[in-house]
Amino acid sequence: MDKKIDGGFALVKTLKELNVKDIFTLAGGHINPIYNACKELGIRLIDTHHEQGASMAADAYGRVTRKPGVCLITAGPGLTNVITGMSGAYLSNSPCIFISGKSGVEENDRLPLQEVDQEAMVKPITKWAKTVYDTTRITEYTANAYKMAITGRPGPVYLGLPHEVLYEKTDENLFDIPQTEFPENPEISENLVDSILKEIDNSSRPLIIAGSGTWYSGASIEIQEISEKLNIPVYTLNFGRGIVDDNHPNCLGQASPSAMNAFKKVSSESDLIILLGVRLSLYIGWGRTFNPEAKVVQVDIEPEEIGRNRIVDIPVVSDIKKALTKLNSKLDKIGTNFESWINTAREWKDKEWEEVDRLKASNDKPLHVLSVVNAVEKVLDGNGMICIDGGDTQAWTDSSYITTKPGRYVKGGPLGCMGVGVPFALGSKIAYPDRDVVLISGDGAIGMNLMEFETAVRHNIPFVCIVCNDQSWGMTKHQHWINYGKTNTPQGHELPFINFHSIVKEMGGYGELVTDCSDLVPAIERAFKSGLPSLINVATNPDATSAATHAITAMMTPKD
Repeated sequence: MDKKIDGGFALVKTLKELNVKDIFTLAGGHINPIYNACKELGIRLIDTHHEQGASMAADAYGRVTRKPGVCLITAGPGLTNVITGMSGAYLSNSPCIFISGKSGVEENDRLPLQEVDQEAMVKPITKWAKTVYDTTRITEYTANAYKMAITGRPGPVYLGLPHEVLYEKTDENLFDIPQTEFPENPEISENLVDSILKEIDNSSRPLIIAGSGTWYSGASIEIQEISEKLNIPVYTLNFGRGIVDDNHPNCLGQASPSAMNAFKKVSSESDLIILLGVRLSLYIGWGRTFNPEAKVVQVDIEPEEIGRNRIVDIPVVSDIKKALTKLNSKLDKIGTNFESWINTAREWKDKEWEEVDRLKASNDKPLHVLSVVNAVEKVLDGNGMICIDGGDTQAWTDSSYITTKPGRYVKGGPLGCMGVGVPFALGSKIAYPDRDVVLISGDGAIGMNLMEFETAVRHNIPFVCIVCNDQSWGMTKHQHWINYGKTNTPQGHELPFINFHSIVKEMGGYGELVTDCSDLVPAIERAFKSGLPSLINVATNPDATSAATHAITAMMTPKD
């Protein structure tokens, strides 16, 4: 007799064949068959206190592994609770699979438990969204979801499963055989390679900007090769951070107009800008600092990005690594070396960076966020992984943290969502349990998903969180000060000093309060030695306003 299996078992079996090992989730009756199959087939379930935490942890997992992070939730509010995390993954191009239970097909329009139009709800914020109505097609749809999450430009996908489809048992040999071999990404043509080489040879001040696409393509060695051979300066952005070590003499740091590393000046003086897997979003000032006379080469896997916010002279739809491999093989045709230009760019960067070094070395009380950044850099010593969360806390860290390795720098994206920090740390540590993980967060942001520290304790997922506690929603408060004056702060901007470290200790983790700069490094070291999920609560300067806050405020303020 043929073996009968339910839809949940068929789904999990397909995920296991696709090498999925971990699922972030919160339980619900609609998805019990999937839970049962995970136990039987050996896929780990990391259950959170809120579906939002599960969605954000899956997002981070997808980014750092370049394989889909899987989030499993129940119907109705289970699905609506992940909308924020799903939106963040969508705008950040993070490969994720959201699997959701759904009210029954036979119950449609009868007001059953948790009936909402889930597929319609998620279509605008996913790369691909489908509902499965036939149990025997679960294997096919599951493999398609995986394919769509990772091929081309990565992104989140959705798979909805009514309870009849999951609970129904069917002969195993009646299930569709899934397609698990996926197509390769497109490759640059030889003609476009020659066109790029010609533009480089005709330029005198070229600049490379590397974004998240370089990480997903795995192009670290190739970018470093072209930069070193020709002495072209490199800036990095978002998940491109670390694709070239910030300590490398050719890498000048974060590609942001508000960063204190001369990006604004260098990009305004460059005569050739080579965009590699970069979206010209708010984070890079939409490209408005670029020299308007500069030629622009844009290489991206997604045609939609070509020419967004800036006309491109050489548009290239290609895998970044493949494009650079071909380009590098012909660099001997270029007789130009840009040593003089890169030395000038370094001088501009070093001059602006003096203020970063001053703030990092400061022992003032209350502490500056950059004192925290400095302490984390000392403890991790170029290793480990860093997650960041918050408003001004994130902005200060983003513009100053020295990133040395690719895939180690995890922050939000264009959604601008706070509360991602603890879930990001969870997802990063689950993906790489042997790496030290540090989260730097603001005090407003940490409160949003603080209960996920208990998730970390229960599942033995140790990481160290440093909370920059300025007793306010700092970025919003500072924006209000800029517009309306410091003495006119309304309700809704200030927070009490919350003993987050004590709360984490009550959950079974490790916690300390720090008010003096000299105590920071020892406290972080003790937290790591504890082997527990840890929180160091640091009293920080409530007046420290980031350059990013000034830039965003100016953007929102009407011109006279």
